[in-house]
Amino acid sequence: MTFSIRRFLILSLLMVIVGGGLLQAFFAYRTLYHELDEQYDAELVQSAHLLAGFWREGYPPDASLSVLDNQESRYLRYFIYQLWEDGNLVAASEGSPEMPLIALNSQPLYQEKKGWHAYSLPLANERWLILAESDYARHSMVRNVAGSLLAPYLISVPFIMLLVWLAIRVGLSPLSDLARSVSRRSPDNLTRLSDGTKVRELEPVKEAINQLLERLEAGIEREKRFTADAAHELRTLLMVLQLHVENAISLPDPQQREASLQALKEAVGRAERMLEQLLVLARLDPALGPPEKGGCVDVLRVARETLASLVPVADRLHQQLELWLDTSLWVAIPEEALRLVLRNLVDNACRYADPGIVGVNAEKQGNHVRIAISDSGEGLSQDQGDRYGERFSRGHSDKDGAGLGLSIVTGILSLYGGSLSYRKRCADSPAAAIVLLPAATEMPGL
Repeated sequence: MTFSIRRFLILSLLMVIVGGGLLQAFFAYRTLYHELDEQYDAELVQSAHLLAGFWREGYPPDASLSVLDNQESRYLRYFIYQLWEDGNLVAASEGSPEMPLIALNSQPLYQEKKGWHAYSLPLANERWLILAESDYARHSMVRNVAGSLLAPYLISVPFIMLLVWLAIRVGLSPLSDLARSVSRRSPDNLTRLSDGTKVRELEPVKEAINQLLERLEAGIEREKRFTADAAHELRTLLMVLQLHVENAISLPDPQQREASLQALKEAVGRAERMLEQLLVLARLDPALGPPEKGGCVDVLRVARETLASLVPVADRLHQQLELWLDTSLWVAIPEEALRLVLRNLVDNACRYADPGIVGVNAEKQGNHVRIAISDSGEGLSQDQGDRYGERFSRGHSDKDGAGLGLSIVTGILSLYGGSLSYRKRCADSPAAAIVLLPAATEMPGL
């Protein structure tokens, strides 16, 4: 069953209104009965003393004075009196029992007994006056008073609920307007929701929707740009492959044909690397968070394995790979992510730097680990590094590559809290790309 705010509010308010009214009626009944009980008990005592004044000289009052006519007979069950002398009932109201309603003591006695409020007043010469009032009369009066107060309230409840329903409907109308505004939008309409009437409670919801629309628009724009750039690069690459194939078919000289096939092979390898990098780059979306959460890895082991896998590339490009690290340093990043970072940076250093030594070093700096990939080139300024870090941007168009390596590195580091900076060559130190990664707080097996 779908949860409804409108239904919840109406039912809740109905229970509060009706329940509050009934609770108020209950306490009003109890309070009113208590106050009337005290008032009538006082009147009962006063009436007993007043009636005792008529019993003088031991002669009971004339019983005919207390006889009720036909219209007054309905009050017989509410009020009775008894006059006792030497243990004998000498006078009583009509309908009074033959036994004392209350014990005949030497002191005045008040008692509630069998639905009667009775008061016994001792007089001289072994005489007693008993006056009693039915509890039913008091409850009847209290119920009538409480009912007269509660009836208008209960009658007004439907009108109150109608007003509540109208108030809830009007109060929730901005939410319905917002829902209609969102549902009527076309898929390609990602503009911000119009301000309209500002509703304090809906402003956070509207702002969250606008932020989501902005992220969606930015994501779509990135995908469009990425698709356009990838299509351009792949189109160029396919043209190159087609030219090499046509040359290989048309060239009569075997050596020229072999050279063209070798160039075709290198172009196919470049296309394979570009597709791999495109797949990796497509997974790196900062808005979606890291594709793999958690994990920690030893920089020494991953760097050793990465350099070993790149030895053929370095030999072909006349580079010498060296690892200037002999102790384990653990960083908070998945192993495959660190491997991609090191592989792309070392591969770039081999391809774009002058022949020489490409070295990898690392050290602990506070809560981070600093990894430096140095080479024999001139190095990059930070502005150049930021520019080459864009997709399909290459520093040397004559070099083999797709211009995606630095973009992948910066994407991975942004997801896992790392950073990439550059150092140009100077007299004291070679050029380097410097990676800063969070140090792992817990190492596996420790």
